[in-house]
Amino acid sequence: MSERAQIALQIAIVVLVLAAAVYGIVTSASAQAPRIATSSVGPDASLIAATLRSPSSSPTSTPSPSPAPTFATLPPSASPGLPPPALRPYSFASPRCFCVGVEIVRGWTAIAPFDGTLERHVYQLINGQIREGTDVAGVPSYPYVIVIAADGRRITFRPGALGTDTQLIADRTPVKAGDDLFKVIGEGPSSWRDFYDKTVSFQIVVSLSAASGADLDPTSLIRFR
Repeated sequence: MSERAQIALQIAIVVLVLAAAVYGIVTSASAQAPRIATSSVGPDASLIAATLRSPSSSPTSTPSPSPAPTFATLPPSASPGLPPPALRPYSFASPRCFCVGVEIVRGWTAIAPFDGTLERHVYQLINGQIREGTDVAGVPSYPYVIVIAADGRRITFRPGALGTDTQLIADRTPVKAGDDLFKVIGEGPSSWRDFYDKTVSFQIVVSLSAASGADLDPTSLIRFR
């Protein structure tokens, strides 16, 4: 092999090694990035997917009639002296949500409406994206507390920010009907306000879906003590 050919071969090998190193760095950085909630994952994936299947959608809330609110089911030992949590129907177009908004003061504890598997997720809104697994200082962290029944029903509670408005209680699965899930320790708005609808003033937004994904009315299952 001529001297010129040997030099060309050595240059080609160096280029290949550098390209492999750059690819390894990029791949490693991608693997370590926080998971971003999209239409297939994240806090309201099923609602977002339903919206994408809908023939039309608009990122605005749909005004609902404002009749006298219903009130959450309370046990005989309910906290005396506190006004009962008020439940109001709430709908939103994108992501589509047929939910119940809860107006509540500090001091109440949400309880599991049925036996089921417990899921807890914590999200932050960072640069307009909903992310899980982050801990950015100065950015509110919002919990989603979910109980999934044996028949596939899925109830999701979206309370206010951790530490200032919400104290998580349940930390193991499964849970039983009547188990404490979280306590309301402040009166800031639900994560729904930060994530989707700036007009929301509810402290908690609750949804219920069947195993099929169909929306159900959660009103009778929202309970506090």
